[in-house]
Amino acid sequence: MTVQPLGAAQPLRIGFIGTGRKMDKPGPMGYAMAYQHAAAYRSLPEGTVQLVACADISEENGRNFVEANGLQRWYPTHQEMLEKERLDMVSVCVWPHLHAPMVIDASAAGVKAIHCEKPMADSWGASRHMVQVCEERGIQLTFNHQRRFGLPFSRARDMAASGDIGDLVRLEAACGNIYDWGTHYFDTLASFN
Repeated sequence: MTVQPLGAAQPLRIGFIGTGRKMDKPGPMGYAMAYQHAAAYRSLPEGTVQLVACADISEENGRNFVEANGLQRWYPTHQEMLEKERLDMVSVCVWPHLHAPMVIDASAAGVKAIHCEKPMADSWGASRHMVQVCEERGIQLTFNHQRRFGLPFSRARDMAASGDIGDLVRLEAACGNIYDWGTHYFDTLASFN
């Protein structure tokens, strides 16, 4: 698969699976992450991406997302969106038990890149299957584990690597919801290690 740099040709056409109901104040128990994905895409240099369409089972949520983010269309199902739109990239922003089937559907539709919310899936087998399918089709599959790039985490990692704080001999973490935002802890500890 040949990957062109952003903006090298036509803008990447972006679609969203799952929009959620936008909340004014995000909370620790989750909210409409598609709005965060859309904001990140919009922050890229002009002409590199085009936010095209979304799919959400709630017409109200979908149409609100279209209006808030300047998309062209809402679809009631991800299958219909994937069938009718020529998308380069899809953000999957639904509940974890839906990640694997929707990632696999997007890969079958010819999407070149898929960015999925965390946790990866609801089972090890589903996670492995997602990776296998995307690797076989040359699709870039990423997950929303961005915390490791935040300044406090990258600074701590650099300090540990340089020996400024001694040798790393043990890693510990605790959180209230290991399945949802706790996945960030696993990713961060892996990056430190």
